[in-house]
Amino acid sequence: MTITSTLVDFIPSIFLNAPSEDTALSILPGHRLLLEGRGLEAIFLSVIGGIGVIVLFILFSPLMLKALPVIYSFAKPRMALLLLLVVGVMIFTEKGKKKLWALLVFSLAGFLGLIILNSTLIQPDFVFFPLFTGMFGISTLLLSLKDKTNLPKQIKEFGVVKKSLAVLGSIKGFFAGLLVGILPGLGSAQAGTLVQTITRKEDNKEFLVSLGGINTANALFAITALYTISKPRSGAAVAIEKILENFGFSDFLMVIAVSLVTIGIGAIVTLFLSKKFLRLVEKVPYNKISLSILGLLFILTIIFTGPIGLLVLFVSTAVGLIPPLVGVKRSLGMAVIILPVILFYLNIGL
Repeated sequence: MTITSTLVDFIPSIFLNAPSEDTALSILPGHRLLLEGRGLEAIFLSVIGGIGVIVLFILFSPLMLKALPVIYSFAKPRMALLLLLVVGVMIFTEKGKKKLWALLVFSLAGFLGLIILNSTLIQPDFVFFPLFTGMFGISTLLLSLKDKTNLPKQIKEFGVVKKSLAVLGSIKGFFAGLLVGILPGLGSAQAGTLVQTITRKEDNKEFLVSLGGINTANALFAITALYTISKPRSGAAVAIEKILENFGFSDFLMVIAVSLVTIGIGAIVTLFLSKKFLRLVEKVPYNKISLSILGLLFILTIIFTGPIGLLVLFVSTAVGLIPPLVGVKRSLGMAVIILPVILFYLNIGL
């Protein structure tokens, strides 16, 4: 389920969070391709990244079994410093005065996370729902409604993906997924952007391949961490730990074998569903879809978190609107987790 979801999740994230042309530069390349009528190609590139990462993981799994404990033992006492370095790259890679906007967005999102995560206003099981829904979901949907976004006719066929593009993108996704697996609070978008910045290459297609591989790699590294350092790094790993009290080498091999089979099935399912979903999106007016999703999210927020959660939803939406409007990275909103984690590792309590 975890492996399949890392691929299928790209369908709603690309098709349902469609921006306007004015805000496209501040969002993920998948949305840019969607505005060019190449949404299916964006899904296909993401699937390639997931498959490529699985192949790389199997090839290098003997090395990773030895290296992951060493990497984790090196990173653990330096976690705050490493996260600060990532934040620095995120902010200072913005151009000119946008650095100040990036710092503002990071600060606002970070303080919001500190207030909510250090309070008992919302149950811990649901605390991230209003935060992330407002920050990354509703803010984008509101902009789509405001700008009356209309999806262009989508191209059903596209050319063959270059082998070099698939290989390089998968390799970047593999290492970026390792970063996400090791550094708490770091998301796929930040890791992907960081890797692209380090390699000094901006290619939307290659970025999509790497982004498609990051979540898959993270899921695999979470299972590897459960075996090598006895620390579950994901919900799936926690579930496995509860089902299998002693997660041994044979269990690890079984998970890898299942992942190899699953990625093939997941790829077919994702490509099939994306075509079906595209037909639905083309038939139903985009503003009606956006309004329906907005209504559903408001209802779910009230059910799960009550009036306080609704207030958090409004505040996080306000913060989430800033990046696309001023043209900075939306991934800066992940400060809702990153800043509290940095202060935790610095032993600074509020």
